[in-house]
Amino acid sequence: MRIIGGIHRSRTILGPKDDTITRPITDRVKTSLFDRLASMGALGDGSVVDVFSGTGSLGLEALSRGAKHCTFIERDRPARQLLEQNIKTLRLTEQAAVLSVNAVSPAWIALLPRKPLALVFLDPPYAMVREPKELAELMALVEKLAPIMEPLGALTLRTPEEVTPPAAAGWDGPASFNYGSMTLHFYSKAEEGDPSSDGKS
Repeated sequence: MRIIGGIHRSRTILGPKDDTITRPITDRVKTSLFDRLASMGALGDGSVVDVFSGTGSLGLEALSRGAKHCTFIERDRPARQLLEQNIKTLRLTEQAAVLSVNAVSPAWIALLPRKPLALVFLDPPYAMVREPKELAELMALVEKLAPIMEPLGALTLRTPEEVTPPAAAGWDGPASFNYGSMTLHFYSKAEEGDPSSDGKS
């Protein structure tokens, strides 16, 4: 795995040891993801959260491209150890925080060292989003994040191609784009008073 843009472009980072479970994102899809975020105005020097971060591919990419700070949410110990090594290798320790917490529980929002947020990456296990109850819990988290987003804040959710997540209160979207076996869903912070902000658009 590698960083594909910004000041750390072409730097190699450690990837997951078992890519059949974590399904790391390809360079092609990552390029498309960040191009779309740039067109939405969501990339810049704001604060980022990388949820289900694994070894940090998306959050580290955002830091390379100018994000001020990234909080990584990862409970799996082997993945977290590789993530911490990647952060150290890229000398991003002062711009990163790692929380070993239940990613689906909104309790960790209170632990975030930097708010408001410009960008959230949400890359849950495919098995989770295939279960209606677990997907509902995940979407409840998405709604809890809306109040702490910047005006141009964005959230990306990756799912298998057959899963279509619902609209969420406080957000516009999602705008969805398919890449083979996966789909990226882009949510943007709803404006105050926007009829779509109730999640029923």
